Amino acid sequence: MASPLNAATATQLLKNDQLMTDVELRQDYCDFCGIPGTFYSRASDHSILRCKRCNLIWTDPLLSRRPSFTGEETYKANELSQKARFREQLRSFLRNTGVEDPRQLRLLEIGPGLGFFLDVCEESGIAAEGCDLADHAIRYANQKRERVRKGTLDSHYAGAGFDAIFAFNLIEHLPHPKQFLEDAAKALRTGGTLVLETPVQEGLFHRLARLGDKFTGGRINLYGMRPSGHVYKFSKKTFRRLAADGQWRVVSQKNISSPWGEIWGNSDAVEMDHKGLYRFALPAAFSVANATGQGNRVFVMLRKES
Repeated sequence: MASPLNAATATQLLKNDQLMTDVELRQDYCDFCGIPGTFYSRASDHSILRCKRCNLIWTDPLLSRRPSFTGEETYKANELSQKARFREQLRSFLRNTGVEDPRQLRLLEIGPGLGFFLDVCEESGIAAEGCDLADHAIRYANQKRERVRKGTLDSHYAGAGFDAIFAFNLIEHLPHPKQFLEDAAKALRTGGTLVLETPVQEGLFHRLARLGDKFTGGRINLYGMRPSGHVYKFSKKTFRRLAADGQWRVVSQKNISSPWGEIWGNSDAVEMDHKGLYRFALPAAFSVANATGQGNRVFVMLRKES
């Protein structure tokens, strides 16, 4: 087994201004279950492995020396749709957790990027702060007032007793998500909620990618995973297994879709194999996914039980 990087170091490697690693990290076992992964798929420069117990899939290697894609300009261009989605997710969190007065909450966002979710929290009078490691993102998020510190989810927040921690499209980038959940538990109060958004296998995009992979004998790989990018893709089963040890309880799991502008913009800018085929099929797949509730991401809430 490879020697694991700690959460802070791993995030630094993936979230700094260069978004490039100086190491290659190989891992052939499940970060949560600790058992060897089985073959799932193969791309030109990496394999994808799967855990038989929790259904998690990941790239081997996890990290490489190639740069990762940030998508910052796409997110700026889609600020209105991003904030609309964040408002709905905040309402969903408040409904599912039975919060009567949001103004009494203390929230922490990990990797807030441009600060759009923090803006939405402030609209509702919610005390929210964030931490990030990308200097340019911190400057953008702190234009009006200082609310994002340079740092990550580490000992700085241990015992802070937050009511909720939010992490949107972050956990799939971290080489060791198990450590991330352990650090989140230390920063939450008992009964607090960890709210995650991440790409999911139980979505139409992934199912179509799996069919293409199988039908072409592995010649077409459209999973959207690569070292130093999206290195994990979760399953709803993964989160159910995580709750089995009693520390977490799954409050809610729901498929959602990325905003169309974000998906289309990223598909143009991101480095991928078979980009033309992907973009040709994208409009129809997006429409069907929305109509059938098979969005490409999962919005999951985990309650800290102990």
